[in-house]
Amino acid sequence: MISSRPLILALLAVASSAAAHDESVGARFVQPGGVDAGNCLDHHAPCVSMQYALAQAEPGNTIKVGAGVFDLSGVNLESFLHGPVHATGGYSEADHYYESRPLEVQSIVVGVGAQYRNALAVRGFYWAASKAAAERNEISFAGGTALQQAQAVPSNCVQGMAGQFLCRNLDFWSQVPLAQFSSRPVSAANIWGFVDLNDNREYAVIGLRNGTAIVEVTDPANPREVVTVAGNPSPWREVKVYQVRDTVANRWRAYAYVTTEAANSGVQIIDMSGLPQTAALASTNMDTSSQHTLYVSNIDYSTNTALPGATPMLFVAGSNLSPGSWRAYSLANPAFPQFVASAPSGGYMHDSTSLLVTDARAAQCAPGHNPCEVLADFNVEQVQLWDVTNKLQPVLLGAATNPDNRYIHSGWPTATTNASHLIFHDELEEIQLGLPTRLYTMDLSNLRAPTVQVSHTGQTTTTDHNGYMRGTNYYVSHYRRGIVVYDAVNPNALVEIASFDNYVIPITNSAGTDGAWGVYPFLPSGTLLVSDIENGLFVLRDQTRNLDAVSGRLGFTAPTASGAENAGTINVRVQRTIGRAGAVSLQYTTGAGSATEGVDYTSTSGTLSWAAGDFSDKVITIPVKDDTEVEIGDMFTLTLSALTGGATLDGSSTMNVAINDNDGSYPPPMDRGGGGSSDFALLALLTGVLLARFAARPRRTTLR
Repeated sequence: MISSRPLILALLAVASSAAAHDESVGARFVQPGGVDAGNCLDHHAPCVSMQYALAQAEPGNTIKVGAGVFDLSGVNLESFLHGPVHATGGYSEADHYYESRPLEVQSIVVGVGAQYRNALAVRGFYWAASKAAAERNEISFAGGTALQQAQAVPSNCVQGMAGQFLCRNLDFWSQVPLAQFSSRPVSAANIWGFVDLNDNREYAVIGLRNGTAIVEVTDPANPREVVTVAGNPSPWREVKVYQVRDTVANRWRAYAYVTTEAANSGVQIIDMSGLPQTAALASTNMDTSSQHTLYVSNIDYSTNTALPGATPMLFVAGSNLSPGSWRAYSLANPAFPQFVASAPSGGYMHDSTSLLVTDARAAQCAPGHNPCEVLADFNVEQVQLWDVTNKLQPVLLGAATNPDNRYIHSGWPTATTNASHLIFHDELEEIQLGLPTRLYTMDLSNLRAPTVQVSHTGQTTTTDHNGYMRGTNYYVSHYRRGIVVYDAVNPNALVEIASFDNYVIPITNSAGTDGAWGVYPFLPSGTLLVSDIENGLFVLRDQTRNLDAVSGRLGFTAPTASGAENAGTINVRVQRTIGRAGAVSLQYTTGAGSATEGVDYTSTSGTLSWAAGDFSDKVITIPVKDDTEVEIGDMFTLTLSALTGGATLDGSSTMNVAINDNDGSYPPPMDRGGGGSSDFALLALLTGVLLARFAARPRRTTLR
């Protein structure tokens, strides 16, 4: 997630006094007792309503809201929560609106649906059902239940839905909403995971607003919070894990390393040797006060153990020192990391990853560095490649950037050792430029002169965040799109093969930094861990690991389909999921319904075929006919049959396809000067038809 630190550092370098006042960067202020006049830029003369402040604000501005009750009736909540102007509560004149302190300052909003409580809490707002409820102190801050209804049982992804969630090749196991964590956090941050090599139990380690929770997911349908280790409140909390063999005790010991941007936090080291019963804070390294993220190099991320012959190293990024450049720490004593060296250039590093080079490219590193440890430094403007084999004498090998660069955020190599490419993300291009989702691939064949190209362009503007490579699958936490998995066999041309949209509000996928923050894809069981900022922990089943071993399932991408009668055709998509081994096919045919064949639509039949390895959707095109008759609308059926190649059916074999009328509506009942019995009879008939058709259609529980 984006840190404000580069902007703050730049402003301090130019004029530290100006940086202390947010008026210089366009913040607007709202406080009871203010006046809706002017531009709301002076915190000594704030406005009184958020509606007025929103009208004055420009994209990128923050509206800082003080204590009081604020009615948001008439405000577009999707835009308010997810638009280009961010409103945040919990500010006070006491510190000149410098820092949001929602636990001390209550900014209460009313006139808002309860389903927005979590999103409001993340932004420092309390929620009340009404002004009267607020006056009675009947307010909510932690959000209560999840935005989504918690699933009682796991749900397989069938016909594009897992319960209420849009999906493909990823099944729903379980969810731990924020309200179910013992610490009652108001938001979640990044996530990591590990398998305890002592007993093969699996765990999620998730950063929360007020600490770090360790959740056992050995039984993925029934996650169990073991413990939450408290930390200074912050929306940013990053976690990595290192597991090392204790030869004296003859057992494995695992440590979680936690960073946050909250001041006076340092790096927390959590000793997880007490699992499955408990875990505890082993130490806090106060070499730095705060930092954005961290990374452990030279380990196998499925076990978080050292690569053969390599020495793990902890790298801290975006700290309050020098100014935010990478800092390296020895893990010789994993409970007490020791500072070794920092980057000589002093430039800000937002995130990092690494690869171990043992092939001919080691000759491009400093003399004698074979194997060569290469650190990828995502420093907002570039991806820099550092030879950090000798931490005391690091060498900058090469660097490259992406077109339309706005904020290079993070990335991951195609392999831990001898990676040929590195995939990375720009977090702001979709938000600031309105571009569709773009992923970038850096060619590492020449470490001294790497090159970059666009390797994927999406169909929406959804912001991509963090990505991790397991095998040839690249897993991306995609904010409002949830989780997306790409086939990276050709790293220069990524192909989407799986997704799970755990973020059901807003109803459309668009640019923004809400929803899925992180994903951990390395657990040996195939369980996938997802952290959602507003909605906590999701546990998913990854069906992409066996795609090349089975023929897969064939079925409709959605339970129903429809189209306007004047569109000429209705297109129905059919997908192949859960496998791509061998060639498969099916037959399709339209069938009778309330629509009349030859009058409302043209009977259609045929065969759809997929070659071995083909994972693309196929489209059935059905001609429909326009008329001038005003009617309720008609329906016909579409049936799939005769599957070949060992493929099985995905969901129902039959779909109802609705033809929507475009000729207006029925006239109101005529006044016949009396009983009007025929009008009521017509109304009853039409109502019966509508109810019958509604009952016959498959139900869809998603909010989208």
